[in-house]
Amino acid sequence: RVLVNRVFLAGTLRAQPEITYTPKGEKVVAFPLLVEEGGLRIDVVHVGELDGDGLSRQVGKEIMVSGMLAQTKQQSQHIIKVRAQKIFWMED
Repeated sequence: RVLVNRVFLAGTLRAQPEITYTPKGEKVVAFPLLVEEGGLRIDVVHVGELDGDGLSRQVGKEIMVSGMLAQTKQQSQHIIKVRAQKIFWMED
């Protein structure tokens, strides 16, 4: 039995991305993605460099994220995030 954890989400980049670096120097970009259907806010995390325009210039625009679901725990809450492997800029 093979389990596949791959999601594709389209939504609006609603806030300026937060950029940090791992101890090994890898770039980590985190941002909330608003999915209009259902009014979901999903936290997206991408490790590594991004292709194309920087996310900071994409705030308010539509993007698509391809990645895997990941669960984290903060205090007593379980939070679902998407570990993005690819980010696609939607055409205007």
